[in-house]
Amino acid sequence: MIEVTDLKKIYLLGEVEVAALRGVSLSIHKGEFVGIMGPSGSGKSTLLHQLGLLDTPSSGKILISGTDVSRLDDEARTRFRLLHLGYVFQDYALVSELTVKENVAIPAIMQGRPLDECYMAATAVLEKVSLLKRLDHLVYELSGGEQQRVSIARALVNRPAIVFADEPCANLDTENSRTVLELFRAVNRDLGQTVVMVSHEPWHMEYFDRIIFIRDGLLDTERMEREGKQSR
Repeated sequence: MIEVTDLKKIYLLGEVEVAALRGVSLSIHKGEFVGIMGPSGSGKSTLLHQLGLLDTPSSGKILISGTDVSRLDDEARTRFRLLHLGYVFQDYALVSELTVKENVAIPAIMQGRPLDECYMAATAVLEKVSLLKRLDHLVYELSGGEQQRVSIARALVNRPAIVFADEPCANLDTENSRTVLELFRAVNRDLGQTVVMVSHEPWHMEYFDRIIFIRDGLLDTERMEREGKQSR
């Protein structure tokens, strides 16, 4: 589903080049729940942003379902994101002036679908995340855990090929974090949803099918081999 070859990302800070990714190659298969983990500053969020087409690589190739997305222009990238990808962020990124149902419907509306159909899709996915009773509530009326579940529902409303989650539990306590992780695991197992999630919490590892460890902009192959042996 995702094939990455020699992916590099270099940022310019003044006249200084900072290599966030230094040649990463990996594969992610359809239906996997994959964790991306590593120390702060290791490049894990940068990697997620490249895979999710939220940023462009300096070099290398990214194939998603056979499409070389690293060659798409800005308009085509935007269209590909809308049609095939979903996103969950640590700060929820909800629109405070809109109701829960309206927030979830936004990606469907952006696809140009009829409004009634968008709201029906939003209602159906909110039922899956157990927020049917909150349809007409505003964001400020929800807890942090509920807001993140709304964010997950929004990511799922267009039935994307892949959901990318960037530290979705960073602003949540342990109880709400576990609720969110259980929800990801449920949609992964019940719907076959591919999920790629960045995390820094060791206890999250129990939820992932596989973990990609990053250190200093490279795959930490030694740790991946060690953790793989321990899980067998």
